[in-house]
Amino acid sequence: MDLKTSLSIALLSFFSATIVVLIARSLDNQAIRSIEPQLTRIADQLEALNSSGPLTAGPIADASTIDPQDGVIVNYFFSNTRCTTCRAIESQTLAVVQSEFAAELQDGTVAWKTLNYEDDEHSHLAEQFEIVMPVVVLTRMQHGEPAEWKRLDQVWGLVNDKEAFATLIQQEIDGLLDAANDAAVAADKSASRPNTAADETTEDETLVDLPLPE
Repeated sequence: MDLKTSLSIALLSFFSATIVVLIARSLDNQAIRSIEPQLTRIADQLEALNSSGPLTAGPIADASTIDPQDGVIVNYFFSNTRCTTCRAIESQTLAVVQSEFAAELQDGTVAWKTLNYEDDEHSHLAEQFEIVMPVVVLTRMQHGEPAEWKRLDQVWGLVNDKEAFATLIQQEIDGLLDAANDAAVAADKSASRPNTAADETTEDETLVDLPLPE
């Protein structure tokens, strides 16, 4: 453990312990006895942190939230009002994405995002996708640009049928992934196809340059 990390952990432990002491001083003896187990647990956690070694910083951005060059973005658009059904749609969609497309999340072919469509910064997306209520929107990306999108209004009718809900999400993502793969294959074929027009032009120019027989 380097000096900087050791000092950081020590300072964290000091300030946390100070807070615990101040809280304890503001309570009477009976209250202190009632929260003693919690205070002990906090102290144990601080001790474990102090002995665990250097802390490692997490990644700046989760790979699953980066827009794919060629793939599918699974967007859940929510509003300022988060109802129980809205949260269920979000959690069930995320569960399908994580369980059925774990490899694609890892390699960046599929990305998961949640956005508040009522925020000014996302108003252009709400207008583009014609969003008036919380919903799942899938966007197929090609060469880093949106090529196709689908708004899955059906999630509202299927949210209470988890199996049907999961089937819908999986099939729609699979369909756009297939389309993204087909587009990538077509682009590769186009790039590798010889330029026959240029070859014919070159051949014609060569024939013109040949000397005519006397």
